[in-house]
Amino acid sequence: MSETTGCPFCDILEGKAPGTIIARDDEKRMALIKNIHPESAVHWLAVPYEHKESTEKLQAMEGTRFLELVEFALESTKAAVEDEPLLEKGFSMKIHFGSFETIAHPKLHILAME
Repeated sequence: MSETTGCPFCDILEGKAPGTIIARDDEKRMALIKNIHPESAVHWLAVPYEHKESTEKLQAMEGTRFLELVEFALESTKAAVEDEPLLEKGFSMKIHFGSFETIAHPKLHILAME
């Protein structure tokens, strides 16, 4: 899929590009990826395996899948707190819709509270 989309997230998930995968669930088809341009000491992205145009379109057209992504982001981040002490103070989730979505692929941002 990434050959036609040129999507960096698809390439990371397919092992075609370097990237740090924090957690992966092949059954749910979702992963947590370390952001290469962090806005916080910890900045991860929860992404579904399938490529879609945007987070906003995923929410509008596949609401259940969008909610599954939110649930995955929360569960996998909470599970990683033990391995990532900077998350012990808490974390926030950020969702971009519209022009703020710079890469065309659904994603949720997980950021450590600083």
